[in-house]
Amino acid sequence: MVTYWDASALIPLLLKEATTELYRRIARETEIVTWWGAAVECASGIERRAREGESRENAAAAYRNLNELLPRWREILPCEPLRRSAIRLLRAHRLRAADALHVAAATIASDFAPTTARFLTADARLKDVAEREGFLVD
Repeated sequence: MVTYWDASALIPLLLKEATTELYRRIARETEIVTWWGAAVECASGIERRAREGESRENAAAAYRNLNELLPRWREILPCEPLRRSAIRLLRAHRLRAADALHVAAATIASDFAPTTARFLTADARLKDVAEREGFLVD
């Protein structure tokens, strides 16, 4: 089974959160599949946490963790099916563009069979959409 990770599921692998141990266990058990923009979203999350008071040392460690993790994950690259799928999702659901790209990338990763894939996210709206699209959502 493919396990698709959105950025909110990747951040706990980089910075300590309540879900860190759960996501680390899942990462040991399955391949990390995400979209090509996830690293940028992770950097945005690291910087947001730094602005909210996360120490610079923890932020620097998070970037090191990201650089170690990047070569181990599989990215869904930009392509026409990704664009078309994201646009369809935007028309069908209340989503932001990046969230539509995540669900579209997960759809491609599942070979257009979402019921055969797991979708990891901490975002309640994205969980709802992924479930309605047929993904197994944790």
